[in-house]
Amino acid sequence: MLNRKGFSIAVALGFLILPSVVSAQNSSINAYSPYSFFGLGDFATQGTANLRAMGGAGVAYREATTINYMNPASFSSIRRKSALFNVGLEGQNFYLKSSDKKSSFNTFNIRDVAFAIPLAEKLGMGISVTPLSSVGYKINNKVIDPNIGQIGYSYNGEGDVVQAKLGIGYELYKNLSIGAELVYYFGSIDRYSIWEITEVNGSETYEDGMIYMEENYSRLLPSFGLQYNIPLEQDKRALTLGATFQPETKLNPKIIRSVPTSDSNNDFGDYVLYEEYRDKDLTMPAVIAAGAYYHTTKISIGADYVYQGWKGSNKEPEGLQYSFRNTSTIRGGIQYTPDRGDIRNFMKRVTYRAGIRYSDYYLTVRGHNISDKAITLGVGLPFKRAGFSNVDLGVELGQRGTTKNNLIKETYFRFSIGLSLFGNDFWFVKPKFD
Repeated sequence: MLNRKGFSIAVALGFLILPSVVSAQNSSINAYSPYSFFGLGDFATQGTANLRAMGGAGVAYREATTINYMNPASFSSIRRKSALFNVGLEGQNFYLKSSDKKSSFNTFNIRDVAFAIPLAEKLGMGISVTPLSSVGYKINNKVIDPNIGQIGYSYNGEGDVVQAKLGIGYELYKNLSIGAELVYYFGSIDRYSIWEITEVNGSETYEDGMIYMEENYSRLLPSFGLQYNIPLEQDKRALTLGATFQPETKLNPKIIRSVPTSDSNNDFGDYVLYEEYRDKDLTMPAVIAAGAYYHTTKISIGADYVYQGWKGSNKEPEGLQYSFRNTSTIRGGIQYTPDRGDIRNFMKRVTYRAGIRYSDYYLTVRGHNISDKAITLGVGLPFKRAGFSNVDLGVELGQRGTTKNNLIKETYFRFSIGLSLFGNDFWFVKPKFD
C-alpha cells in the first residue's frame, strides 16, 4: 500500500516515464495491420484504461477523483489540495485473415501518462502524452513474368504520431465548465518499398531496389471543450452533457524520399533519387464530439458520438486503391460499484465495467467501406479500504475489415492495465504518531 511518500515517488516516476512513452510510441509494435499502409495509419481509442473499458465514452465523463483528458472542461472538477495521476500499459493481439492466408502478431507497450492538479477554486490543469495513430505493416507479394522471372515485392512500414496535451478547465458559471488545450502532434513514420527480381529459371537474383520514405510530423493546434452538469434528486444523481471541438489543421509533414543506388543494405551514401518536401495536401479534419454521462453513487452510464469530415478536407488520391470518407463513431458503456464505502467487503468496492464501440474507418479501400466494431469489459480494483485510487484492468475484443475483393479481415484482442491515483488518498493527510 502506498503512503504519501510512495505516491510522490510514483508521480515523479511518471514524469520520468514520459520520454519512454515518446520513444515507445515510435515503434511498429503499436500496430500490425495492412490497413495502416495508408494515411496516418490506425487511430488509437482515446481515454484512460477505465474509460476504454466503457467503450471509450468520455466526452461528458466528469469525476473529481479520476483524470479525463478527453475533455479539458473536466479539469475544473478536481478538488482542492489534491492531484490526479494515471499511467497505462496496453497489450494487443492481432489475427489477420485473407481468402487464403492467416497471420498473427502480438504487441505490448506503455500507452499513456497523464497528470492533473487544481490551480485555484474551480480551475484545474491537466497534462497528458498519448498515442494518436500508429503504422505497422509487412506485406509481401510475388508475381511471375514469363519474360523477366519472379518479381518479389515487400512493403514495410512502422512509426507513430503522438499527441501531448496541456489543458485547463474552469467552471464559468454554476454547473457550466469550459476548457481549452494546446495539442502537439509529433512523430515519424518510415515506409519501405523493396523489389527483387529472380531469373526465369530461378537460379539467380540479378536485380533489386528500394524506395524509402520518411514522414516527420510536428504540429501545434488548439482544442476546446465544455461540460454542463445537471444535479438530480438532491445531488444523489446527475446528468452531465459534454462536447469538444478541434478545428481543421493542415499537418504539412516533412517528407524525405530516396532511392538508394543498391539494395536495402545500402548505407544511404549514394542515391538515384533524394528529395525533401512538405506534403501540403494532408489535412486533419475538424473533430466534433458530443456525449452524455449519467451517474449515481453506484451506476454510471456514458455515450459519445464523434464526427470527422475526411472526404471534404483531403484531396482524393489519383491512381491509388483508396479514397477518403467521412466517419462517425458511436461508443457507450456502463460501470457499477456495489458499495464504495463498504470497508469489510472488497468485492463490493470493485467497479465493474462494460461497453461497445462502432466506428467507420476513414478510408475506403478497393471500393469497400471498412467498419470497426468492438466490445469491452473491465474492473477497477481499489487500493485501500477507503479511497478512490484503483488498478484498472480492461479487455477489448474487436473486428475490422472483410475478406471480399482480396481484402483482410482483422480480429484483435487488447488488454490494458491502468494505475489511477487520487492524491487525497496519499497526500495532504496529517501524519499520526503513537
